[in-house]
Amino acid sequence: MSEPYISLCIPTNGVIEWVFPVLKSIYEQNVTNSLFEVIVTNNGSNDKFDKLMIEFVKRHSNLIYKKTNAVLFHNQLETLKLAKGKYLKFLNHRSVLVKGSLSKIIDIIKNNEDKKPVIYFSNNTLNKERYEINTFDNFVKSLGRYISWTTGVGIWKSDYDDVSNSLKIDNISPHSCILFAKRKKNKYIIENFLFSKELETDHSKKGHYDLFKAFAVEEVSIALNLYIDCSISAETFKSVKNDYKKMVAELFFKFIIKKEPCSYSLDGFENSMGIFFQKNEIYSAIIKLIFIKAVKKTIKLLKGIL
Repeated sequence: MSEPYISLCIPTNGVIEWVFPVLKSIYEQNVTNSLFEVIVTNNGSNDKFDKLMIEFVKRHSNLIYKKTNAVLFHNQLETLKLAKGKYLKFLNHRSVLVKGSLSKIIDIIKNNEDKKPVIYFSNNTLNKERYEINTFDNFVKSLGRYISWTTGVGIWKSDYDDVSNSLKIDNISPHSCILFAKRKKNKYIIENFLFSKELETDHSKKGHYDLFKAFAVEEVSIALNLYIDCSISAETFKSVKNDYKKMVAELFFKFIIKKEPCSYSLDGFENSMGIFFQKNEIYSAIIKLIFIKAVKKTIKLLKGIL
């Protein structure tokens, strides 16, 4: 096929009930096949998933599927190696596309093809509808914790080809390294419209990594390295670090206090403390979180009564 505008890159560990609804949502967008391609790489061990994917590929000429032995998040890189689009965009294997969103994304790519700014799709998680930023430092500060959210990340194929052989890849967050590959551009765009909705599911099939080590240490270390490299300011590093503190508190509340089911290892909390965060910081953030939730619930109840 000719060069499509976008490659939708879907790394997965082979969960049938997630991937196929996502694929269905893509092909229900009514976008001409020549404008996009879909890359699915699977490092899981579900034979039924393999068979179903092979059958699905037969029905779609712009769908590429590959079984890989890539460890954990390195499976993300396997999708990029196969992609041929002008713009390579990650899509989480639980993220169902909203109707009309693929056309909108392709239009954004077309409109920016000449200057090729870094583009991040934040999916209605931030405060403004759209951000145009002229420094890498402000770009990172605007994203906060979302520097580690895979589905927002994309890169121009020409930029990826330029850096792929020299890029130092982080084990827990290869997508962040892709996002940070070009730090000297004069334009960074954050598109904040809602393009996908996550399938309703618990966290029982989401991976077996050390959750608190990942978000209390490793992801913060990536931001620290940006500061050490003089790519971001101390103010931006502190802002991102503070956002991760809130995130760690949210994770502790959800999986330790509420005991919601998950596949993560939760044993690393104690070992992860004292590096970037102290336990009392996290506990204070949890108390604040519980208070805010209680206030919001009270307000909602009062509105219902009144």
